[in-house]
Amino acid sequence: MNDFDLHMHSSYSKDGQFAPKELVEMLKEAKIKTAALCDHDTVEGVLEMIEEGKKEGIRIIPALECSTLLGEYEVHVLGYGIDLKDPYFHGLAQRIDRENEGTFHQRVEKLRAKYHVEIDEEKVIQEAHGKNPWFNMMDSLFSDPRYQDIPDFQDYIAGGKRCDPAPVNFFYDLCGPGTDLHVSAYSPDFKETVQHIHDAGGLAVIAHPFRTFYQEEERFQYALDCRIDGIEAYSNYHEPFHNQYYEKLAKENHLLITCGSDFHGEKKPSIRMGEYGLKKDGSEFLEAFLKAL
Repeated sequence: MNDFDLHMHSSYSKDGQFAPKELVEMLKEAKIKTAALCDHDTVEGVLEMIEEGKKEGIRIIPALECSTLLGEYEVHVLGYGIDLKDPYFHGLAQRIDRENEGTFHQRVEKLRAKYHVEIDEEKVIQEAHGKNPWFNMMDSLFSDPRYQDIPDFQDYIAGGKRCDPAPVNFFYDLCGPGTDLHVSAYSPDFKETVQHIHDAGGLAVIAHPFRTFYQEEERFQYALDCRIDGIEAYSNYHEPFHNQYYEKLAKENHLLITCGSDFHGEKKPSIRMGEYGLKKDGSEFLEAFLKAL
C-alpha cells in the first residue's frame, strides 16, 4: 500500500458512505499521509476534510470529480487544487440533477423491457434515502432468485467475474453508448469543464480512463487539445495492462500521472484506501503532482 490516495468520496457524494471526519480517521489508520477528496460535482465537504486532516497531520488536497460528456461518452474529470470559492462549482451537482430529472425512470423502463424484471421504482428510490438508487436496484436484481438465469446477469451475480462492484461494472459494460440500455443523460461539456477547472486555478486530470481512451487515439488527442494536465493511470477499474498503457501514454505526452482508489465505502466494498494497482514506489508520481499544484 502507498501512503497517498488522490481519489476518494465522502457522504457528500450520492454514492459515498463516510463523513469527512470518518475518512480522515480511516486515512490515519491506513497510514496515508496525502489524500484528495473528490466528491461528485461538489466541493461541500472539502473544507471540513482539510480541517480534520490538519488535526492528524494528513495533507488533504481540495478537489472534486466532475461529470462530463466528450461527444456521447461519459468522462469524469478530477479538478485538483481549485479555488473552493469559484462560483461555477457551487451548486453544480444540483444543476446537473435538475437537468436529469426522469433519467432514472428511463433506465428502469429499459431494464423492464429487455429482461422482463419486476422493479418497484418508487420503493427503490425511497430505500436509497437520497443516494443514487441505481446501486440498490441492481444489487436487488442480481440477488433475486427469479433472475439468476438471465445471461447478461451472469458476470454480476455473486461469484461472477464482474460482481464487485456489480452495479458499477454492469453500467459501464452494458449501458454505454451504442447499447440498447443506454440512456442519454446531461453532463457538462468536457472541454468547458477543463477550462472551468483551469480558470479556478486547478489541474484537470482524467479519472479512471479504463476503456474510454484505451487505444482511442483520436479521442485522446481531443482531450490533449483541451489541455488536460494528467491521467489517473492507476485505478481499481483497470486491469494491469490498462495501468501500464496509461502510464506510458502519460509519459509520452508529458502529463501528470495520478493514482486513486476511488474509495466510496459500502457501494464499492472491495475498494480500499491506498490501493489502486500500483506495485512499485509511487513517490515520483506524487512529487510531480504536488509540484504542479
